[in-house]
Amino acid sequence: MTSQQLFRRLSVALAGVAAVTLAGQAAAGAAPAGGTLRAWGHGNSGQLGTGTFDSSDAPVAVKLPGGVTITKVAAGGRHTLAVTSTGQVLSWGYNFHGQLGDGNNATQRLPVTVPLPSGTVVTAVAAGDIDSLAVTSTGLLYSWGDNHYGQLGDASTQPSNVPVKVIFPKGTKIVAAGTSYNYSMALSSGGQVYAWGYDGSGQLGVGDYTASEVPRLVKLPHGTKVVKIANGGYDGLALTAGGKLWAWGDDAFGQLGDGSFKTSLRPVLVKVPSGVKIASIGAGSEHGIALTSTGKVLTWGRGTWGQLGNGSKVSRRDRPVFVRLPAGDKVKAVSAGGGFSLALTSTGKVLAWGHNTYGQLGNGSMADATLPKQVRLPSGMTAIGLSAGPTTRHSFAIVVPAAG
Repeated sequence: MTSQQLFRRLSVALAGVAAVTLAGQAAAGAAPAGGTLRAWGHGNSGQLGTGTFDSSDAPVAVKLPGGVTITKVAAGGRHTLAVTSTGQVLSWGYNFHGQLGDGNNATQRLPVTVPLPSGTVVTAVAAGDIDSLAVTSTGLLYSWGDNHYGQLGDASTQPSNVPVKVIFPKGTKIVAAGTSYNYSMALSSGGQVYAWGYDGSGQLGVGDYTASEVPRLVKLPHGTKVVKIANGGYDGLALTAGGKLWAWGDDAFGQLGDGSFKTSLRPVLVKVPSGVKIASIGAGSEHGIALTSTGKVLTWGRGTWGQLGNGSKVSRRDRPVFVRLPAGDKVKAVSAGGGFSLALTSTGKVLAWGHNTYGQLGNGSMADATLPKQVRLPSGMTAIGLSAGPTTRHSFAIVVPAAG
């Protein structure tokens, strides 16, 4: 292992795809619902978007431009991306590698607009450690930021502080994407999964350890159609239309959930409990999270800071376990960070558990939590979306005024 790999591996343990999951979908042809943003956790590079470099152990308001509402948000290593209700992309935070995509490398404490081609409407974003992705309504994927391992997918290793097109086979339309420390993934409209960038832990899922500057197909079984993807620190997850959950890459803490504890260069099946149907997935730095169709939550992998939410700090290497949710709470969206986890309930509450050195649990303290605790959203506000990511130590919620 090189010194750079070791540094990144250690940073996973200390650091907090990640993209938001909205509570509901807009009707066909309707404008997407949006809200304002609340942020909490590490803020040393302006990633909370408050105009300061301060961290916060409770939610604070992101200073959005006047009249702007947000439909999607993605927390990166020390930067953040958001999609507006008009399909534009805002970015803020650390920018040394051009990960804000605004044409320079100056850190921003307040949101700035990412200059995408005229007429572009963005439907989803993903923020990695020091790179970014944006999916358009026409199925294109743009990337910007660091490109040392080819994680921008433009057939080069040159960084870019403005968006560039990711190169896919002709006719491919992308509907979702994710990125992490040094590799990226995308889901096509046909249910295929592509991956590119660094592959030292097999995180590309292509059967070898060869880095790639352009997307390669993940080697899922023939005929597999995927509906959800998630990037871990050095591993990938894919949920199929038939309800199977596949994982590949690093397995040092059991984050593949197959009980083998071995790196896998190709997808292996996660041992989901019998009879459980998975509705959505997420991945932290070294743990996985899944939402069931009945509103329960499963976790697996590293548990050092309580990020599995089962009342202990023991890693679960054999198979997923159920999170001990507060009585009566049903979850409708999940997200995972660097050693912590988030869940959005059916009543608009946000729950958080795990690592909390920087206040990323948003409960007014900096103590780790082995069980879910409620994030202190402002009175009269309810959440409709949330975001953390495998490289993050900060969190977000999209909020709207509570009904009634």
